[in-house]
Amino acid sequence: MDIVLEILKGIGSLLLQPAFYVSVLIVIIAGFNRIKWERKSFHTRVHSPWQELKGFFGLGIMFGALVSIVLIFTGFTLTIGWIAIFNVVLIVLLLVGLFRMTSTAYTIGIASLVYYAAYYFDWQLAPFEDTMLPIKDLYIDNFMIAIVFILALLIAVEAFLIQYSGANQASPMLRKSGRGKWIGAFQLRRLWLLPIVCFIPGHGFAAFFDWWPIFQIGNQTFSLLILPVVIGFQQQVQSQLPKQATHKIALRVTSLAIVIALFGVGSIVMPILCLAAFVVAIIGRFWISYRHRSEEQNAAFKYTPQSDGIMILGARENTPASRMEILAGEVILEANGKKVTNRAELYDALNENRAYCKLKVRDNNGEPRIVQTAIHEEDSFELGLFMVEGK
Repeated sequence: MDIVLEILKGIGSLLLQPAFYVSVLIVIIAGFNRIKWERKSFHTRVHSPWQELKGFFGLGIMFGALVSIVLIFTGFTLTIGWIAIFNVVLIVLLLVGLFRMTSTAYTIGIASLVYYAAYYFDWQLAPFEDTMLPIKDLYIDNFMIAIVFILALLIAVEAFLIQYSGANQASPMLRKSGRGKWIGAFQLRRLWLLPIVCFIPGHGFAAFFDWWPIFQIGNQTFSLLILPVVIGFQQQVQSQLPKQATHKIALRVTSLAIVIALFGVGSIVMPILCLAAFVVAIIGRFWISYRHRSEEQNAAFKYTPQSDGIMILGARENTPASRMEILAGEVILEANGKKVTNRAELYDALNENRAYCKLKVRDNNGEPRIVQTAIHEEDSFELGLFMVEGK
């Protein structure tokens, strides 16, 4: 019973870290800001304003539990100084770069470099320094080597999240190209919370909060803390399908994770490689984002007005279009047997049979297919489609 109580106190430690609150606030603001530009593009919202918040407390929590198990069984511990620096770095990057700058390559990489500088230049981190394990007494090389392997693991987790969750409920938008023509695009923007259980040598935060959970293992005392690791992802896609884009990015992030792990192996022999690993992680993750943006800018636009039909960016949930499973990138060629090239022609064709809709579409492989559904009284006359048209 005492152990359960201490664990519950450890969960409460998450609520004392400012980075957690800043992350939640930014996620909520991002959801309502997204609604604004969705309404600007389509005069209606596409997804719920709470979509980002649901994702924040979603899949990442499971991975946080798995990483926690790995850290507990390997006996890894953090220091109060590193945790304090991590919180500051995460908050700054959230405020400056929002979702785009919160990859663990940045947050953990920068925090670790700053912490090493504090060790090397003998900066005083009090009151964050653990009096039972001052930074000057830390085996800094072993600590940094462990951080490198953890960073490689978290970058691999980031790749998985991008692959399997990064394109979910991508938000469509309309914008003007450099030539002033209206084109469609998707904003991929996610923030995942990974609450990671870690141990701190000594009494840790118990020096400031007497209720803080303390564990005695052998002759050593440890404080329990849940670290709010946040992984962010943000990219714009306009030349390919969102899932194609996230697949490419995930492969590159996976490659970066492997490179960092190799640096970790090398640092066992040459500890100085730890610093190189953090620098490579930061530069490598920035290069991945830059390369994606450059490729998107140089590639032909996919979501543009079509001369022989209507380009679709997606469908609103629980509408006739969603029941027909009309997908982004597909082109409506005919409606109820009539050729259509714009919104007015589509609705004229639909108006001839208000109870039924049959569409001929060209899919993303260039092949035609037929989709159809009954139209109910409560259904939107507009079918719930998001279209790309010349304006």
